[in-house]
Amino acid sequence: MKLAKNFLTVTVVLTFLVALAHCDAADPVLPGIELVRPPLRIRVIDNSARYFHLNDTVVTGMNGLASLIHDDQNKNILGYCGMNLEETKTNPQAGVLRELWNAPRVAPMKIERVDPCSVKLTQTAAEAAGLNHEIIFTLGDSYIDQTITTWPDQNIESSHTFYATYMNQPQNTSLFLHGTLQGSAAAEWLELTSPGHGGDGVVFFRPFEPKGKAWHEFLTDNPVVRQGRFRSPQTIAAAEKASFKAGELKSFDSFMFGFFDEYVLLFIFRPQSDTRFGMWISSSGALAVRCPAWDYSIDSGPQKGGERRTFHVRLVYKPFKGIDDILAEVKRFSAETAGESQ
Repeated sequence: MKLAKNFLTVTVVLTFLVALAHCDAADPVLPGIELVRPPLRIRVIDNSARYFHLNDTVVTGMNGLASLIHDDQNKNILGYCGMNLEETKTNPQAGVLRELWNAPRVAPMKIERVDPCSVKLTQTAAEAAGLNHEIIFTLGDSYIDQTITTWPDQNIESSHTFYATYMNQPQNTSLFLHGTLQGSAAAEWLELTSPGHGGDGVVFFRPFEPKGKAWHEFLTDNPVVRQGRFRSPQTIAAAEKASFKAGELKSFDSFMFGFFDEYVLLFIFRPQSDTRFGMWISSSGALAVRCPAWDYSIDSGPQKGGERRTFHVRLVYKPFKGIDDILAEVKRFSAETAGESQ
């Protein structure tokens, strides 16, 4: 009898450990599909209406990642919109909603589970703005992979998609990357800030050296004093007083990162031919100073009708271990072949 009890105990423990090592999903009440793979848990939603607790309202059109939570931190770092497909454009224009700037938020969208660790969103070109979308979110042990496949129904010269990523009250609203500014010959480490929503592509930069710095050393002044919900002469002057200069980014090394306390959120884009990944930052996303928008876009060249093109984006969320660890994560993802997961 004692041997049987011990065997039962071992079996229960092993079953629990196996469950921890793989994705699990169970939430019949909240909208969307929850994926759990400790230490991360995420929720993927379509663009139907949902309740949003932070400002006690119902939002419509928001899609993609609604939450991203690390077990040891236990707070959702995504804000009002989460990470959502906001805009699609094709040349020439197509689709019944081609005149809408936010067509992907309005057109019908389907959500389905692919496997225990993956969720897929789909949207048709005809019902939206000219591009068929298939977006698969896959949860890893410290990251979320976003595999984006698009194709038009007819030949196009180019396409543009924009992903808005609204954050939930980070203390440090800056983004950091290694890139080259317009008018500059050499790449350098840069800190990006925004005096407020708007700006027509103009962002504010200052040089920054990340090597050897702990997470708290990336915050060198109080961003609130140089930001507003919308940019103004006063917030621009405050940013300039803090040594930021207005400029445009010519190119960057396919990654960018920001902070939530001692945790780093790292965006990595897999380079590929005939494609340009872009980025954008707003201190407020037109919502509030502490809800910045850390956005990215994908611009792609000529594509034949029915020709599928796949793009790869990874979001790493983990405790910050230094800039060398970030570069190792970038190298790890960039070296992977399309479709391969780790």
